[in-house]
Amino acid sequence: MSKTMPKAEPPPPPPPRPDPVKLQVKCVAWKCMDFQVDARLPEYQLAHLEEIINARHGDEIQNLTLYKGPPSEATKLTPGSTDPVSSTGASCIFYDYYPPLDPFHNRPTAGEVFATNTVITLQTFENLDKPVIEPEKLTWSKTAEHDPWTARQLAAEAAEVEAKAKAEAEEAARIAAEEEAAKQAEKDARAKRAAEKKAQKLEEERIAKEEEEKRLAEKAAREKEADPEAAARAEAELAKKAAEEEAARVKAEAEAKLANLPKRSKGGVIGVFLGATSKTYFGLDACTKDNPFALVPCDKILAEIKDKGKISDMYIIQDQVKAYKGPDPKEMLFCLDKAEVYGDEGFCVCLTEEDKENFIVHIGAGNPLPPPIK
Repeated sequence: MSKTMPKAEPPPPPPPRPDPVKLQVKCVAWKCMDFQVDARLPEYQLAHLEEIINARHGDEIQNLTLYKGPPSEATKLTPGSTDPVSSTGASCIFYDYYPPLDPFHNRPTAGEVFATNTVITLQTFENLDKPVIEPEKLTWSKTAEHDPWTARQLAAEAAEVEAKAKAEAEEAARIAAEEEAAKQAEKDARAKRAAEKKAQKLEEERIAKEEEEKRLAEKAAREKEADPEAAARAEAELAKKAAEEEAARVKAEAEAKLANLPKRSKGGVIGVFLGATSKTYFGLDACTKDNPFALVPCDKILAEIKDKGKISDMYIIQDQVKAYKGPDPKEMLFCLDKAEVYGDEGFCVCLTEEDKENFIVHIGAGNPLPPPIK
């Protein structure tokens, strides 16, 4: 018969953790650096307290010494000790450093920074984990680069330099604006004088032409009375001459427009296939040999694409339509391409405002479609 082993006694519970208490820390040299620590002191070492003190001084301090009472050889503590803070049995720890430089340097007196004796509540830790000190959260003092008077003086000088530079820049901008305005005024005046001179010349030519026409009409009337057949020939000559002059004028205007056309871009015109429904919807079925192009609003094209999606004949140029640049309302030129200059799709479309202008002028001058840009 087997014997039942007695159950092992459970381990005793861990001792309770110490309660947090406040420890007063006083700076011998500067009362404004006094502070309190609220923590479980047995869990913090004297080295941790040194780390906290060093962190509170924004500038490095040297020869830091801790005391467990008013400073003396008897109360001096070992630097960097790993002993718990509670082992000192003190409720107030003093510290000193040498040389005792002002922690708030470059100000009239340290007393201007009131001693708040702030309380620093440190983290508590389970399972006796090592405490974590975060120096960047503890910084209290920091040496300034300049004393207040010098800082104010430098700030005033910097502000004066900035104001002077700003004033000079504004003055330069004003002078430049005035010079530009004067140049523009002179340019406008020259343009106005040229326009007036041209208008005067045109008026003189009109008057001379009217007088010449009147003279010729009177002469034709006299000749008609004297010789009807000769008068008829003269009228025919006049009509022919007028037609020739009108043709020359139209040609000159077309040549002037052609000479001032904007530069086209490569790929600015492409062929596009359009079914009968699309031609009718966009009014392109009205295009003829004599009137081969039509302007279609970009908004109408995009609306049709949104409605039909990928089955729209215009879907392939959706990105170009969205990116089209031109004056509002934006319109794209579609043109018959019977000669298959841009492929065998039957139509071509101008994707830029510059190509559209070129097409309109060339077609208006009776020229064939401008060829693709290589």
